[in-house]
Amino acid sequence: MSRSIVRQSKFRHVFGQAVKAEQGYDDIRVSKVTWDSSFCAINPKFLAVIVESSGGGAFLVLPLSKVSPLAE
Repeated sequence: MSRSIVRQSKFRHVFGQAVKAEQGYDDIRVSKVTWDSSFCAINPKFLAVIVESSGGGAFLVLPLSKVSPLAE
C-alpha cells in the first residue's frame, strides 16, 4: 500500500509588498497571441515586453534605471 507524500513548501511563510507607483511602469498592454511564448525578458539593465499591436512584431524595451514615465 503506497501513500502519496506531500512535500512541504519552502515558501510557506514568504510575504511580499506591492511596488509603489513611482517604482514601476503603468499601462503596458502585453500581447495576447498564443504563439508569442515569451512575453517578457529582463536583465540587470533593461526590460523587454512583447506588446499588443496590429501588424505584429511590436516589442518595447524599457531601461530599469528610469521607471514610471507616467508618474513624472
